[in-house]
Amino acid sequence: MAVQVILSQQGGLPLKATFNSEGDQPVILEVNGSVWTELPNYMIGILIQIDGQSVGQAQIFSNTPETHRAVVPAYIQLQLGFGQHTIELYPLSFTLSDSNDLYTAVIHY
Repeated sequence: MAVQVILSQQGGLPLKATFNSEGDQPVILEVNGSVWTELPNYMIGILIQIDGQSVGQAQIFSNTPETHRAVVPAYIQLQLGFGQHTIELYPLSFTLSDSNDLYTAVIHY
């Protein structure tokens, strides 16, 4: 199985990257990262968009405030066509990020 890293970057959110799809077969998009919140007891995370369309979220429940937390990785099945595409990562409600947060997005062919 081939793997293509399409984003590997330090935060904060939002982040945007362009990439070229290596095929038109079904793929799995994997997104990882870390986020934090100022408030206790909230679901926080990353909204994932491909070509301007929301395709999923990577989330974590944060019991304590002001602690950077790794989200549970998101695995999203996509059907991309050949050519250039855009990935964008946005913070969910109550979610913060800064230069201490890291993000990775990988396509598994």
